[in-house]
Amino acid sequence: MLFPLNPLPSCYMHDNFGDGRGTTRTHAGTDIAATLGREVYAVEDGVLYRQSIDGQPNTDLSGNGWNLRGTSGTTYAFLHLSGFAPGLSVGATVTKGQLIGYVGDTGNPGPGNYHLHFEVHPGGGAAVDPYPLLDIPTTCTG
Repeated sequence: MLFPLNPLPSCYMHDNFGDGRGTTRTHAGTDIAATLGREVYAVEDGVLYRQSIDGQPNTDLSGNGWNLRGTSGTTYAFLHLSGFAPGLSVGATVTKGQLIGYVGDTGNPGPGNYHLHFEVHPGGGAAVDPYPLLDIPTTCTG
């Protein structure tokens, strides 16, 4: 699977899918640490079907984010973005590799904890671990 962000000059993969988050939930994605503003890309052709905007209802955890429904039926979440690529809105069709946003720390990561929270939901169902699915560049350690 296409790596969802620009890995240069470096990034760090956290293999943290399924880790406990408090007493009531588990981590449904993997976190990719990178510098503020690093480019985030669509990993499959598809449609942006949900946009989360930091500070609006139900964004305490996610902050800014996109949800993408790929042509395969798999859905993806790209969360904690610092901003969105210009010209995109809910319902926009995007292509694999297209810029959709920028790495940030919105939502619950804490100030300066810049990373992309990335989720994969085959068929739109339960989340699976993205780590083994990604083509992780050599510049991204972890």
